[in-house]
Formats: sequence, structure tokens, C-alpha cells
Amino acid sequence: MPAAQAERPLAETIAWNLEMIGRAEELGYGEAWIGQHITSPWEPLVSPQQIIAGALGQTERIRLGTGVEVLYQQHPVRLAAELAQLDHMAKGRLMFGFGAGGTLTDGQLYGLDLRSGQSQKMSQEALRIILDCWKEGGPDDFDSECWSVRGPANYGENYHWHLTPYAPAEPRIGFAGFMPNSGSLMAAGEHGYIPLCFNVAPEHVAVHWSSLEDGAAKSSRTPSRANWRHIREIIVADTKAEAGKALVNGFMATFWNRYFSIIAQRLNIEDMFRRAAAPGDAPVDAADLVDHGTWFVGVPDQVVEQIAKQHELTDEFGVLLKIGYDYSDAGARDGWFRSMDLLATEVMTRVHARLGAAVSRAAL
Repeated sequence: MPAAQAERPLAETIAWNLEMIGRAEELGYGEAWIGQHITSPWEPLVSPQQIIAGALGQTERIRLGTGVEVLYQQHPVRLAAELAQLDHMAKGRLMFGFGAGGTLTDGQLYGLDLRSGQSQKMSQEALRIILDCWKEGGPDDFDSECWSVRGPANYGENYHWHLTPYAPAEPRIGFAGFMPNSGSLMAAGEHGYIPLCFNVAPEHVAVHWSSLEDGAAKSSRTPSRANWRHIREIIVADTKAEAGKALVNGFMATFWNRYFSIIAQRLNIEDMFRRAAAPGDAPVDAADLVDHGTWFVGVPDQVVEQIAKQHELTDEFGVLLKIGYDYSDAGARDGWFRSMDLLATEVMTRVHARLGAAVSRAAL
């Protein structure tokens, strides 16, 4: 989430995302993570917290994560207070996903060039302040070129810091990473946080583990493969023809061909999505991503094989995350929800049987 039709009214996109989360709960999905962008109408949800608050009213069990809160975009004291309150609303179901942000035009709004490394520094300091806010007694004084905080020691009898999460937060903190040598994934490894690894080709997901290990070495930790989340494009259908139709006529291909492939080209990372067996000079379009298995599209047996192969190529991971797409049109929604159903009830059941439950139930 939140990949959406660029021309879709925002109210409809919000309603679709909430409907997907509700259906995920019904089907037994374990988690739903909601993304954050400002300047892209293709990824239009600007406040994961607001979507989570809406979803809390229609769910009881599924864990709901900020996927992610971009840390340079608001003062960390404010974010610490808001997330603590939201966690009480969620009775501890909240997952705290953080990141430094990768959308260059979002950075421009804040006067930042995200290629300079400044957002990484701001994010590291922001997380330090958030955790400081959540400790007993609240935050201490903090000064840097990025942030300034004054602890509440002298506020008086009736005023003091009182905002902490509903339950211990650190086991629920996640960092998302995409690029090789990701600073966010290094931070996840260093602090033992949940790593969320984006949708590059299965052979290349393993490079993210190197970043986790490099970070973990700084604090003498051993990163947990059970916590390692892999994010994947997935369509499961009852027949190969139905799967192909959902792709060719569906939004997943449109999103890649008209939007995300352009990002990959500009960043010169198309090879990250190209499978080893694919021609090196061929365009990395949606058809190629399906034909060579970067995307998992097919009947249940096919998708089981693809998940098991990624598990093997990466030396095991713990949680599979299915990216949510805009299939809200009348002719597409039934197939999308059938795909969610087949993944949860047939594909993952077979994956568990094959791998000994080494991969937990699907998430969204």
C-alpha cells in the first residue's frame, strides 16, 4: 500500500484501503502496513496514522503498521506523542514503521535533497528522541542542528510528560529498506528492529541481509530471520488465464509501466528487478517481471513454488507481505479479493506444510 490510480479521488482510495484491511482481517492476515507519501498521486496516502485510526473501528485482531512514518517530516516529539496515543487506541496492535524517506519531491517540500544524507541524519536523531520520549520520565534536553528538545523537568506539579505506548514499543519497531547498503536496514540490524525489505527480484533480496548483518555487528547482535519481512507483488487466481487477465488488464502492470519503472530507470536500479535468467538488454516491464518470476502471478501451485524458491535463495525469511493495489473498479475487485483469499487459505497453507511453518501467514 498505498498504490492507487493517479486519477482516483482520494476519498475513494481511502475507502478502498480500509476495505482491503477489513478483508485481510476476515481472511486471517497477520498485519497491514500503510505507506506515506505527499507528492505522488500514485501513492497518495499522506497519513498512515489516520488510515490506521479508521481501520481500528472495523477490525479487532490484525496488527496495523505505519509503513512508514517519514521521520524528517515532523518534529519527533509530536510524532512520539501521536503514536503513543494511537497505540492506546489500538490496545497494542500498532506496529511502528519508520524510515528516512525516498521520494525526492517530498524532500524538496521540506528544502531537503534526500541524496545528501541529511534526511538519514535527521531520521536517526528523530528516532533517538522518540525513544527518549517513551522512557520513564519523558525526554531529556537534546540539541543538534536538526532538532531541539527541552525536557519537562521544571513544568510544575500539574504538567509533565505522561505519554508512553500502550505496551513496550521496541519489539514492534520496523525500518523499511530498498537499496543495497540501505542505511535504514543497517539501523534495523543495529537495534534489532523489524526489517521491511522491498520488492526487488528474489536473487537480490539477499543483499538486504548483508545490510542487516553490517548493522547488527555494530551492537554485537544477531539479526532475526523470523522478523525479516519480504514485500512482494502477488496475484493468485484459480486459473492461469484469470491470473494473466488480472495482470494485463489490472492496475499492477499499469502502476509499474507508468510510474514505478520510471523511478527505477532514474535511479539506475532496473537490474535489481531483473531475474538472473532474464536477458540483460531487455526492458524491465510488467510482462518481463511476470514471465521471469520477479512477480508472483499464477495459480496456487505456481505461487507456492515461487515463495519457496525465494525462501531458499535468501536462506529463509519470516513474513511475506503482499503489496496492496487499486483493484477497486467493479470488474476487478472480485478477482483481487479472490487473490487475497487464495494466498491466505491455500498458498500459505501449502507453504507452511512444505517449509515447516518457517514463513508466517501472509500480511498486507
